[in-house]
Amino acid sequence: MPWLKSCFRVGIAVDVSGSMDAATNPIASAAGIVAKAAALTDPDSRCATVAYDEAITAITAPGRTPGRVTQCSARGLGHSLAEATDALSSGLGLAQPGAGRLLVVASDGLYAPHEADRAAERITALRQAGCAVLWLALGGLPGSIKHHVTRQLPS
Repeated sequence: MPWLKSCFRVGIAVDVSGSMDAATNPIASAAGIVAKAAALTDPDSRCATVAYDEAITAITAPGRTPGRVTQCSARGLGHSLAEATDALSSGLGLAQPGAGRLLVVASDGLYAPHEADRAAERITALRQAGCAVLWLALGGLPGSIKHHVTRQLPS
């Protein structure tokens, strides 16, 4: 039945600043699993992953299911989550209706105020456009992952 079509757009932004080093391998594995799951759900579904610190690095491209998990190292400085969000939104159409849309951010949220403010603007705009946001807040005990659905950056 065509009305049951379940097309998804999933953008994953992975913080690779120095404070995230212990979490990069599990996050990379999870991003690969999500990309494969999106591809299996519907051939029109798309997933993309970017790593960000001061710069943005594409890990998986929309419509291309990775054959293997791309490992990242977290040694960067700064946080360009605003630009990472823009890149994912543009590449996947996260602000456009017509598909289930999700932005996943994996980060400890340790940002300078100006970085947090810019990223919060982008995330708020996506939420207002109907895109769900899942923040995987890393912190606390080494290796622990807390799952939060949030409307803004954690403080």
